[in-house]
Amino acid sequence: MRGLGRLALRRPRAIVAAFALLSLVLGWGATRLQLDASVLALLPEGDEVTELQAEIGRTFGTDAVMVALVEGEVYTPEAIEALRGLTAALARAPGVTGVTSAANAQRMEDDDGFLLIEDLFPARATPEQIAAARAYLESSPLYRGGLLVAEDGSSANVVIEVDAEHDSEAVVAGIRQALAQEWEARGLGDTYLVGGQLIDGEMRQTLAREMPLLGGAAAALILLMLFLNFRSLRGALLPLLAVTVGLVWSFGVLGWIGEPLSTMSVIAPVAILAVGSSFSLHLLGRFYQELSHGGGKAAAIEKTLAETGLGILISGLAIAAALCTFVLSGMPTVRTLGLLTAGGVLGALIATMLLLPAVLTLLPAPKRAMDPESPGAIRGLLAAVARFVDRRRYAILGVSAALLVLAVFGATRIVPNTAVIDYFNANSPLRTDYARVEAAFGGSSQIQVLVEGDLGDPATLQAMLDFQEAAGRIEGVGPVTSIATILRGIHHTLTGEEGLPTTREGVAQELLIYQLSGDPSQISAFMTLDSRQGLIDIATASASTSVMRRIQNEVEAAAATTLAPLAELSYTGSSLIQLAIEDVLLHDFLISLSLAIVLVIVIDSFVRSVRAALVTILALLFTIALQYGALGYLGLPLDLSTMLLGALAIGVGDYAIHLTVRYMEERRAGQAPEAAMTTTLLSSGRSILFTALTLGAGFAAMIISEFVPIRTLGSLMAFTVLSVGTASLTL
Repeated sequence: MRGLGRLALRRPRAIVAAFALLSLVLGWGATRLQLDASVLALLPEGDEVTELQAEIGRTFGTDAVMVALVEGEVYTPEAIEALRGLTAALARAPGVTGVTSAANAQRMEDDDGFLLIEDLFPARATPEQIAAARAYLESSPLYRGGLLVAEDGSSANVVIEVDAEHDSEAVVAGIRQALAQEWEARGLGDTYLVGGQLIDGEMRQTLAREMPLLGGAAAALILLMLFLNFRSLRGALLPLLAVTVGLVWSFGVLGWIGEPLSTMSVIAPVAILAVGSSFSLHLLGRFYQELSHGGGKAAAIEKTLAETGLGILISGLAIAAALCTFVLSGMPTVRTLGLLTAGGVLGALIATMLLLPAVLTLLPAPKRAMDPESPGAIRGLLAAVARFVDRRRYAILGVSAALLVLAVFGATRIVPNTAVIDYFNANSPLRTDYARVEAAFGGSSQIQVLVEGDLGDPATLQAMLDFQEAAGRIEGVGPVTSIATILRGIHHTLTGEEGLPTTREGVAQELLIYQLSGDPSQISAFMTLDSRQGLIDIATASASTSVMRRIQNEVEAAAATTLAPLAELSYTGSSLIQLAIEDVLLHDFLISLSLAIVLVIVIDSFVRSVRAALVTILALLFTIALQYGALGYLGLPLDLSTMLLGALAIGVGDYAIHLTVRYMEERRAGQAPEAAMTTTLLSSGRSILFTALTLGAGFAAMIISEFVPIRTLGSLMAFTVLSVGTASLTL
């Protein structure tokens, strides 16, 4: 450590120039950064559910689906013409590959053993023709149940297939423009839109807006805390210099390696600002203390690095190691967060240990240096803490044990929920759209069932129909569609009977009649040409993952008693992908937290005994237990952000290393243990107090986020760093 001090004293301009050049080169990479806030960035790589959905897309030619709901009296000539114009306008919108609505739906009629297929609503339909079309929609097995138009005629659904690779914001903008011009502008009613592209666009816009906003708010709050601590503008600005280096380096490297920013990246600037400034806070605190005791500037820099630099280095390495555990995640968005935060913390650490001493060497010594041990309110508070800890040590341990028991009980009440829809505020326009569409359509998410078997066998098709009817009775399930649905409609048209053909020949004949008369793609969207694979689409509610898991279990139970004995079934869809995300996050949560604990123990043991490192970890684990206990009592879910909470807390909360380093220094100077601890609390205690306040203020900036998980993480991390600071000064 003394070598770093001597290097900064001898080559300050060279160090500053090297940092400036390196920051310029790496910073240029930040201009290459791209945003990927799509739901796809959350998907676990190599997951079977995700791969099965891709296979279904290739086999059946399915695209991503969005659903628009138009409200108003549908069964009028004006509304039908508007719906026809809307359907045509949507078909021309960027990225749209197909549109299905009542305006382009078709009617099947028997024509002496052949199917006559024509438009359900003829051009410029009369009231009588509209009434006849309504009767068909309400009675046909293909459409009844409000599939395209609500049974009371108060709304209509428009199913929009879109290219998943097309820019989501352009897709949504084109669809919204068509809805506004072709329906809302005519005064017919309101419109609502749901779908993955809508969520992708909202997340991208929020990310682009909040990353500078939250970073700026965090910087302002951190600057305020630093000014209150050092009582000078220089003391407040110098830590931001080191943090800026960390930010530029981490974002620049990410740009150069081609990794895009994702949803959770919004956490990174706040975390780097908060954690990185704590390094400079400890270094400058000791530097000003040495100056206040009469030391020269050069001697103060050298002694600061020699004595306090070790604690800063060990703390920084421990934090970076804990954050690096996120890189092991199976989710790209979590890995990106790990790269950003770990790289930013390391950059800020290097800048604190090299650049900051060099800048201090070049700057004139301050006219007045703040002494953390000087009389004042904070010294009085720390002295009171020292006396209280000495006199009430057993009471403190007893209260802590009681709180730990309560926290563990509260943690058992936590319910996981990683549903993407719950990232948005309950009263947000997006959530309102989803609620309205689900109320009318029955679902906005999806479970897909791949059926592999003999689909030419009437028994298999009847079992498929039985399964659909059983699934349709499950709470939270909307329309269920398959080749059996289409075949039932064909059979009803040709024979007037409900049900399906009872022979193989009847199945083949009715399907052939339809293919010769209608659109063969409607068959191929649900069954392969060899009749060996079929697809069942199940619309489900976009609810919490606990509700989705309940629906999944009930769907599989329904299949077990109907279709599963006759065919091999595989499950995927947007609902199950979100469950897969939750499973991966739970796995990552256990791995990152466990590995972070081990790494911090190992790194802390370099400067202290293993026993002392374990004591520090116990204090951190106590605080983490309080975190998750609070989650349970407050009814907050274990989601994408709160699963990262433990490893983040382990990383940023290792304050006790600074107490230990200072305590060891005082003991080497000949002080008795009690006196050494008192001196340590009065000197390093101030830095720990303001570190907790600075970190807490930085993370508190995330409370203004529009993303619910980010907001929750910010409030809990503010609670955590303040709790760890309290535990470090008492336990």
